[in-house]
Amino acid sequence: MRLLFLLATAAALSTKAPRPKPQLKAGLKTEAATLATTGGANKKQVSYGWAVLHNWLYFLSLGLCIPVLPKVIASTVNENGAAVITSKSARVAGDVEGVDKFLTFLCVGALGACSDGIGRKPLIALSALGYACTILVQARATKVAHFFAADAIDGLTSCMNAVCAAFVADATANDSSAGTAAALGVFQGLSVGGAFIVGFPLAAVLSKGGKYRKPMYLAAGLQVLNAFLALAVTPESAPMNSDIKWAEANPVSSLAQLDLFKKRSPLKDTALAFALVWLGNLALNACFVPYVDARFAWGPQQSGPLLVVVGLMLAVVPRFVVPKLGVVRAANVGCLVYALGFVLAALAPTGGKYVAAIILCGFGAVAVPALTSLVAGAAGRDSKGAVLGGLQTLQELASAAGYPLYGRLLARGLQAESGVPMGAPYFVAAGFLLLGALQARRL
Repeated sequence: MRLLFLLATAAALSTKAPRPKPQLKAGLKTEAATLATTGGANKKQVSYGWAVLHNWLYFLSLGLCIPVLPKVIASTVNENGAAVITSKSARVAGDVEGVDKFLTFLCVGALGACSDGIGRKPLIALSALGYACTILVQARATKVAHFFAADAIDGLTSCMNAVCAAFVADATANDSSAGTAAALGVFQGLSVGGAFIVGFPLAAVLSKGGKYRKPMYLAAGLQVLNAFLALAVTPESAPMNSDIKWAEANPVSSLAQLDLFKKRSPLKDTALAFALVWLGNLALNACFVPYVDARFAWGPQQSGPLLVVVGLMLAVVPRFVVPKLGVVRAANVGCLVYALGFVLAALAPTGGKYVAAIILCGFGAVAVPALTSLVAGAAGRDSKGAVLGGLQTLQELASAAGYPLYGRLLARGLQAESGVPMGAPYFVAAGFLLLGALQARRL
């Protein structure tokens, strides 16, 4: 699940933007409705509302699939065809997502570089069609290999958020850096948070009666529409005749933006703290839906609303907590609260106590935008975009390792004879967060 990093980035950008002047507030309300800015490829008005639309459609499809995909995998993997989370289905789900994230880690930089050279529209369409193919293969899967093939397609074409963010940067090229940051915050909040708020409940409604593949067919159709709009309707925002910077399009170069290959630097220290916290956070992304299904027999109808609550908390809480605590303190306290929330979630004997623990995790997750903000602050004025791109590359690399790890831990926990508690993924996540807190104290 990509919700946390995207909303956290939006929160980090918005906390760094200056407070709007009174005369600007009315303009911001109008901007939220029209999302019109000036700039772009041909010095004419280009609205970054197109980027919001394409990203919203993409994440709407993702929101339709997240609550039901574990059930679809289970019904395919289990020998009796039952849509019940088992040890085998949990392991397959984690491994499949790991393949997706690793290929995204390898390819997203090159896809972003291509969009600089040939334009944003073709890459938006490619990502939409790639995800449509992924969903259809998943929905029609009859073998485990089909899920790996589906996520390989997704990993090789996944660049929607990055390219749409570049679209926003194109459309606000004539604005100040604070204006671009504010636009990116609006973009992430509306397109990602707004999509999940609609997608999760809609998936719950459509999947009633065990029709878990029904929301996926709608999700695939939305991506075909997304690609059509990109190619036939959306204006191009990228400057014409741009060169493709292949030297910066590989993951090694992207990670180098974080000083990871230097002996020591403040940027490297902050990035390592982020990596540890992100590894901890992945337990929520990787295990939430299958865990509540196996532990409390919650299907999409029960898990969907809680996912919406968590998403809203991730979007809202940092705006209030970070200014009060300060960025460094928010990172430290957030890691500890997040770790505590995971421990309580692992030990929760009832659904109500589990919900309370997850809400506590929502408060602790303020560590992610705090560390994102610190990473951006440690970068040079002219390299913040490259550094945040490197941070997303680091996130994908951590995800490629984290998803299989947590999937296999949950799989062992579902085997009664293994002696591993079902909450093992959450205990391990708490350990990563404690290490992240120790690293954050060095900042």
